[in-house]
Amino acid sequence: MPESHDHEEDEFDWVKPDPAELKEILRLHELFVSKGAGGRRASLTFKDLSSLDLSNKNLAEADLTGAKVRQARLIKTSFYRANLYCADLRMANLQGANLGRADLRGICLRGADLTDAVLSNADLRQASLARYNSAGSPTMVEHPEMSAQLTAIVAKRADLSGALVSHSFLLQADLTDADLSGVDLSSADLRNSVLVGANLENANLHNANLGGASLAGANLTHAEISGAQFMGADLRGAVLDAEARESDALRFAILPNAMNLDGAEFQNLLAQHQLWLDSSSKDGVRANLNDMDLSSRSLSGVNLAVAQMEACVLHDTDLSKSELAMANLAFADLRAANLSGCDLRGINLQRATLTGANLAKANLSSVEHIGAQHFDSPANLDHARLCEANLSEAKLRGARLFGADLRGADLSNSDLSGADLRGADLARADLRGADLTDARLDGINFDKAKLDGAKGLPRKPATPKKSQGSAA
Repeated sequence: MPESHDHEEDEFDWVKPDPAELKEILRLHELFVSKGAGGRRASLTFKDLSSLDLSNKNLAEADLTGAKVRQARLIKTSFYRANLYCADLRMANLQGANLGRADLRGICLRGADLTDAVLSNADLRQASLARYNSAGSPTMVEHPEMSAQLTAIVAKRADLSGALVSHSFLLQADLTDADLSGVDLSSADLRNSVLVGANLENANLHNANLGGASLAGANLTHAEISGAQFMGADLRGAVLDAEARESDALRFAILPNAMNLDGAEFQNLLAQHQLWLDSSSKDGVRANLNDMDLSSRSLSGVNLAVAQMEACVLHDTDLSKSELAMANLAFADLRAANLSGCDLRGINLQRATLTGANLAKANLSSVEHIGAQHFDSPANLDHARLCEANLSEAKLRGARLFGADLRGADLSNSDLSGADLRGADLARADLRGADLTDARLDGINFDKAKLDGAKGLPRKPATPKKSQGSAA
């Protein structure tokens, strides 16, 4: 596909609106959105809005068909249900912008910053654009690709749930922790993109190209992957359905390795690890189970403290009453695992998936006074998925839970004193009797959580009393 069609752009001369004219268009559009008298929907079709600062503006339902908005500043701008058909927003700053349900067919977002943006149910499919030339004949307008162009975008934590992105270009895109649940990415080009921690549950990846992509910690449960290409894609730590692991689509992907736990080799590994622990690392060998598939096994009571278990698959594994203090289980798949009563002090569970796991009465407090410097090592659960997990009576003093998914989790009577819960999702969580004293709770919405008897919750600001003579 051609990279540019400058001759067509010159012929049509995208018009840059006069500042006073633009200000009036925006004022009337605000009235239109609020259903005020005299309001008028903003029509900015084929306008040149490049490099302008339109941050925090409300352009919901505005028409920006074919507009040039290159390198514009659009932080937290609302384009909800707006028409951005074949618009050019390359290198634009759209941090926190709302493009939900917008018509983004054929849009160019190459190099744009969509961090924390909302594009849920947006339409980013292929498009063609025509405009009448000076002779009165329709002529195709083709600034870069008429397929939606999202190459090299930064869309960390962006919400693309339910969006239509088929046949789009997302090469080298950064979609870290993005919500891509239910998204249609059929025949999309995602080569060398970063999808670390992304949620692709129920996504349609039919015939998509994910060659060289990084999917560590991504959730691919119930995703359609038939015909997709995963050549060299890193799926270690990704959450996959059992049947997906056997799919031909993944035969050239980088996947966890299954290990025969019934053999003497594994027993020797545990014995060497115990010797390494007992001798303060002078003898024996530290256990290395990185990228291993140990799902549905019985490992109750084992001592794997300080073991290397990054991206380990422990789905439905019984680890009850095990010693895992300071073990590295970053990106591990621990769905439905039994970790009840475990010693998990100082553990690294960053971006691990613990959906439905049992951590009742587990100890996830800090390991204190380590080494000559006497430093503390807190348990790290940053960005971990703990949806519907059982953490009742668990010790989480000082634990790091930044951005963790705790929706529907049972945290009743848990000790979260001093924990870092900034940005965590606690919707429907049970916090009855929990201790949140000195916990960091920035960005937490407790509206749907059960809070009876919880300690240390932020006080709601008192409603100011109306003074006499104040407006009613």
